[in-house]
Amino acid sequence: MKKNLILGLAFFISAVQAHEVWVSAPQQLKAENILKAELAYGDYPYVEKIPDARLHIFSPMEIISQDGEHQTLIQKGENYQYQSEKPLKSGSYWITATYKPTFWSQNSEGWKMDNMQGTPNATYCEQTQMFGKSLLTVGNQPLNAEMAMTRIGLPLEIVPLKDPSKVKSGEVFPIQVFYNEIPLAGETVIATADTVIVKDLEAATGHREPQGFSGKTDSQGRVNIIPLIDGIWKIKVVHKTPFADQNICQQSANYSTLILPVGKGLDKLPPKPEHHH
Repeated sequence: MKKNLILGLAFFISAVQAHEVWVSAPQQLKAENILKAELAYGDYPYVEKIPDARLHIFSPMEIISQDGEHQTLIQKGENYQYQSEKPLKSGSYWITATYKPTFWSQNSEGWKMDNMQGTPNATYCEQTQMFGKSLLTVGNQPLNAEMAMTRIGLPLEIVPLKDPSKVKSGEVFPIQVFYNEIPLAGETVIATADTVIVKDLEAATGHREPQGFSGKTDSQGRVNIIPLIDGIWKIKVVHKTPFADQNICQQSANYSTLILPVGKGLDKLPPKPEHHH
């Protein structure tokens, strides 16, 4: 019964906000090479062009070095493609993607990018913001585990509690979730992988993303992820709080993802099936 409730909650979350943000980027890069990364927004693990009407929602991608230096990536190519301005030096980096706070309201006609006052007969409203992060190692040095296990200051953030380069399928991988830098207790964390998704692509592209893990954080915001198979895992948490002015919007909704490679992912994705709404 409890498992069904968790799965039902995951479906409700995805139904309300079908799209989410994650970082698509290499895990390893040779020293003094240009980084190419993608701001992914849509059905995991497919990276697609961002609708023009939504482009203004996204901040440019960033990289954060192990020394805490922030660099803004340059958008080049398709509107979701970014690269570093200069070749990267050896070391460990976080790559981040951010979706700025944006109102979404729903009425009988569907979703509108506005609050309840701008949406006639709105039945639901949330101010959405999203964050994604992924690790990069440049050069021949191992991943800087201390840096990987340190918060970078996202409003809603998933933080590894173990060296991510040492994770293996079938073994627990502890993480901690922070909301405004405070451990987030009792929140559901879900996770899936490219190797899980391909087992049911119709569900994945029909806003019913198959999950490979679901669990709740403890009193310190911690939970053990159990990636049962190799793949590129996407760990996700959603946290909603009442919006300050209920006449404007009902919920403030934060979404956050962490990409965790476990062994090898798919060499090649199968074609994305067309989904008819």
